[in-house]
Amino acid sequence: MQDVSTPLSAWQQVKQGKLSCRDALALLVNSQGELNLTLLDEEVGSRFFQFFPGQALPPVVPLLLWRNCFYLGSPVALKQETVQQLCDRSGTTIELIPITAKSYRTWYHSRNLDVSQIQANPLLDPLTGEQMQEDVGETTELFLAKADGQRERIKAIISSALRHRASDIHLEPTSTGLRVRYRIDGVLRNITTLPLDISRRVIVALKVMANMDIADSRRPQDGRIGEQYALGQDDLNMDMRVSTLPCVGGEKAVVRLLPRENPFSTVDKLGFSPRALAAYKTWLQQPQGLIIFTGPTGSGKTSTLYTSLQEIATADVNVVTVEDPVEYVLPCITQTQVNEAAGMTFAAGLRAILRQDPDIIMVGEVRDHATAETAVRAALTGHLVFTTLHTNDAVGAIPRIKDIGPDPGLISDALLGVIAQRLVRRVCPYCSEPTPPNAHSIKLLGLSSSQIQQANWRRGQGCSQCFQSGYLGREAIVELLEVDDRIREIMYDGTITQLQHHLSKIGFLSFRNAAIEKLLAGATTPEEVLRVLPRSALTRKSAADADVLQLVPTPSDAPAMPATANIHP
Repeated sequence: MQDVSTPLSAWQQVKQGKLSCRDALALLVNSQGELNLTLLDEEVGSRFFQFFPGQALPPVVPLLLWRNCFYLGSPVALKQETVQQLCDRSGTTIELIPITAKSYRTWYHSRNLDVSQIQANPLLDPLTGEQMQEDVGETTELFLAKADGQRERIKAIISSALRHRASDIHLEPTSTGLRVRYRIDGVLRNITTLPLDISRRVIVALKVMANMDIADSRRPQDGRIGEQYALGQDDLNMDMRVSTLPCVGGEKAVVRLLPRENPFSTVDKLGFSPRALAAYKTWLQQPQGLIIFTGPTGSGKTSTLYTSLQEIATADVNVVTVEDPVEYVLPCITQTQVNEAAGMTFAAGLRAILRQDPDIIMVGEVRDHATAETAVRAALTGHLVFTTLHTNDAVGAIPRIKDIGPDPGLISDALLGVIAQRLVRRVCPYCSEPTPPNAHSIKLLGLSSSQIQQANWRRGQGCSQCFQSGYLGREAIVELLEVDDRIREIMYDGTITQLQHHLSKIGFLSFRNAAIEKLLAGATTPEEVLRVLPRSALTRKSAADADVLQLVPTPSDAPAMPATANIHP
């Protein structure tokens, strides 16, 4: 029985005498040449393409077959000899109907998509063979239109998210349906809204895939999905962390996408400034000590930690981690997972690691006195220890670790330094142009006139590479606090005010200095810096401010702004 929700194809309506051939063509292709894919009939396509098995054809879309004539839509004008070859091979007459290139691309990809497997490959333009300029929402809806079941819909959403460099997928129930959003380069973007009648079924299917209890929708749940996805000619492994939360209208689900391969290969590619990178590499060469990373969720701490471990995990050292969760699987490193239900906490895991003859230890997070005490003592007894704290900046890590409980004297002896970081979006190199800065942003940043004049102000205009956002990828803005003898004295019996005063005198590598350096090099924009950094970090000046211009040479291959650069109000 014909599904009432599925309209009859134009060809079926012609066969049943409901439409004339010309009326059907008018429904299939409007006056602008746009194709109505929902009225196409698969059988018309099958009958046409069976005459050309394995052959390369010109760009044509079979629209109708009527009275031994194939009506074909095409975005290009075909030569008469090409049309004649089609006629001879099919044994029919051919009539061409002009359609738009966009309509042909949409039909081509909807016909060739495989939604049964998660795909991360970019779409290629079938007319040119080049990577397509994609609209994130349109592409996702194209994938969804091809999906039949709920699992295929979820895989279609994941495929589109991977291809658009998303790190998280948000599925949120609303009064109109299930809203789908992607977090791309740290910013959430609306993608599409699934119909209300399938919203609940999609969430249930996701919970089944993540081995959650589908009968319980009144409490939050966490799960994990392990899948493979296609990238190029390879099938790569990926973990997805799934979290559900009861809310008004149903359950909200968030999926964190975690490719099991760390995307960074060396610390040189993390975005550290030359001065910060040189200091950090000296820490990595130390035989013992404690290195603390701070920053909010999503600030890149895990990527920096993993890349650092890969840098120093040679054949002659034993590297062991205790994490919650293990996000990337690293070669030549022993990684353990926290399981509090089984008694495997950070503190218990760390104590067990110390009996495994380690050289280098990574503790995912210091949450309590026992973990902090054990980590500090491990750093004092011949181990290089990495860990993380949740503080706003590097300076805040000092009172925080003292507040957790270890003896200040032990902390001051063990600590090598603290790194705080945020991630800013990079200006897209494919579409960036010299652009005067905004006066309000410049005022908030407190830049001097010489800095404004010498800076390489650039802004992305939007292109297919950056999905029209003007930004492509992210890199770290790093605040680096290197512990010297005076800082050790202040940590033992001083105050935070004394520490701030000392740091302002020595010109430590603050967030403000790192942000200005990125701006002067044209790597990011003032608006992006203001988006990720707290205002307090931008108002704190130090002796290093005067040296920032010397840190950033003007790129010779990019047009420099004139000395009297205009500033947009």
